[in-house]
Amino acid sequence: MDKIIIIGGRGTAIVIADQINDAQRRFNMSVEVLGLALDDLSGGDSISGYHILCGIKELYEKYGKYNDVKFIYSLYRPDCMDERSKILYDLNIPFEKFTNFVHPTVMLAKSATIGIGNVFLANVVVNCNAVIGNFNTVNSGVLLGHDIKIGHNNYFAGQVCVGSGLLIGNKNFFGLNTSIRNGICIGDSNIVGMSSNITKEVTDHNVLYGNPAVIKPQLNHIIR
Repeated sequence: MDKIIIIGGRGTAIVIADQINDAQRRFNMSVEVLGLALDDLSGGDSISGYHILCGIKELYEKYGKYNDVKFIYSLYRPDCMDERSKILYDLNIPFEKFTNFVHPTVMLAKSATIGIGNVFLANVVVNCNAVIGNFNTVNSGVLLGHDIKIGHNNYFAGQVCVGSGLLIGNKNFFGLNTSIRNGICIGDSNIVGMSSNITKEVTDHNVLYGNPAVIKPQLNHIIR
């Protein structure tokens, strides 16, 4: 049985922990949440019933030697993807200590390939020939179309619909119910507001929202 420590302790980190418990309880998946790694103890030594085991910089030193202990990264605000990614890589934890979590209700096509450190929560669909990198968080109800390529450190909020045959870069945030048209390219470090409909190619470091989604240049400073 893999014992998972989640790096983080707010929002999505607890959602992931609860879904791991659900996978174990309802589907007999051989996995359990050992606890959290978090520096902030202002709320006590546990969050939503999950014990804080150590600070994030202590994690590898304390638990890296245990082969059955794996890590999932879910620290910092998902609307600050550049900073979120930097914190992860600055920890210098070897990639092999991270694991993928795929909830048992996920439909993962046999021809899809995924990297390491990814999270696929309940009722996600990953269609054929999808290629997905590392450290992506895919929340419940997301549809990832066929023949897509997704980079690293992206965050897909619930019910995002990603069309087929498209390319998504790194460190993007896609808000609830976003839709992305088939065959386009999206660059790096973009924030997409909830319920947006992306119909055209998007470069890097933009904030965009609406139907159709339009770029708001005056807000770019938020993520730079």
